[in-house]
Amino acid sequence: MPNLADLTAISDEVVDSLTLMQRVADRTLELIPAASGVAFGLVGGGGATYVAGAGTAELAVGTRVDEDSSLSGLAIQSATIQQSRDTLNDPRVDAAACRRLLALSLICVPMIQSQRAFGVLAVNSSVPNAFDDRDVAVLTELAEFMSVTIGSACELQRISDQLLSLPDPPATSSERGDSVRRESSSRYVLSVLAPNANALIDARRRIQGVLDAPDAVTIVVQPIVDLLTGDTMALEALARFDASPPRPPDAWFADAQRVGLGIELETLAVARAVALAHLIPDEVMLNINVGPEAAVSQPVRDALLGAPLHRIILELTEHEAFDCIPGLITDLERLRATGIRIAVDDAGSGYSSLAHIVKMAPEFIKLDRYLISGVDLDPVRRCLVSALVEFATKTGAKIIAEGIETQDELDTVRRLGVHYGQGFYLGRPRSLLSKEGPPIQHWRETDTMIELRVP
Repeated sequence: MPNLADLTAISDEVVDSLTLMQRVADRTLELIPAASGVAFGLVGGGGATYVAGAGTAELAVGTRVDEDSSLSGLAIQSATIQQSRDTLNDPRVDAAACRRLLALSLICVPMIQSQRAFGVLAVNSSVPNAFDDRDVAVLTELAEFMSVTIGSACELQRISDQLLSLPDPPATSSERGDSVRRESSSRYVLSVLAPNANALIDARRRIQGVLDAPDAVTIVVQPIVDLLTGDTMALEALARFDASPPRPPDAWFADAQRVGLGIELETLAVARAVALAHLIPDEVMLNINVGPEAAVSQPVRDALLGAPLHRIILELTEHEAFDCIPGLITDLERLRATGIRIAVDDAGSGYSSLAHIVKMAPEFIKLDRYLISGVDLDPVRRCLVSALVEFATKTGAKIIAEGIETQDELDTVRRLGVHYGQGFYLGRPRSLLSKEGPPIQHWRETDTMIELRVP
């Protein structure tokens, strides 16, 4: 059963009025074409402090204006919308704040709850006389909606935080009873606000348990084979979890991503993989799976310190949309400058993966196992593989076919010009560490048509 600390840990994810304020600022900037910035401020201490901003008003976050010397303050005091067509010649405005934000036109919309202003929405433009009567009418029409929505969220968060707050550690039996009741109330609150709260809490506890016991993550390796020579070009590091409940690795990483611990878990797996690099011959590369956000994060970069970077392939797995990560392409180029090479996973599984290939120009393109399964029997699959091989040839990339499980599949992808292969037919995942003796120094498989050789 989740404890109160677990419940509190996700409370901000369930009820977050600040996120709603930011969303109101963002959408208002889109709604009013003449606006260059929108900020949302909360009332308190004789003024208003801006806590969310969009456009040029992002710079306003953290700024405080007094009620008696600003247009926002006048809107708060009068509980009516106020407008300045030219702030340079309007004594009602906070001139310093307007200069800093280049706000030459300004509309301030008070947020009213229980007949009192609790906040203010400030819409500005960098040119004078930017807003017309229509803009004021639209904001007037939406003011009640924004007030009710944000006011209710703030009140809900206040009450929820109170119910979800951690009490002092119980010392007496009476206090222990109070703690149990508080936990019950907290679970009730979250079960109403987020029916999947208990599942999130359980997932967070599972992932945290693994992070707290790093030995729960072990690494096995699977060969990536040169299909012309039979030599092992690289070993792919694959995470395995010795933790309850027994679940496939993808499920662990998906849970970690879902509860905000994705980078932490991926960093642990990277560190465990890098620790094996000294067991691998110099001629063989180490292929490490990592999501794009984690790949360019500082924790993963730190985990790679000391590794032979010229022998590392970072295989980008699509835990999240690549396009949602600002500066990804630039950051990947910085990684390449260290000697690291990039592979894109699951090529051929959809349009998005092909778009990623075009943008990132990886050194290796891994064909999705769905595309390889039965490729010897399906002319459509063969046609797509041929097209990707031709694309790779023209862009300087190399193709790796995943999921080769039969001799016929192997013969087909080799005939189509695929450079490298991986799959159970070529070699199953196994540990580089032998419990009976010294580390495994050579990789040799004799039960397939290809002899895999590592010098």
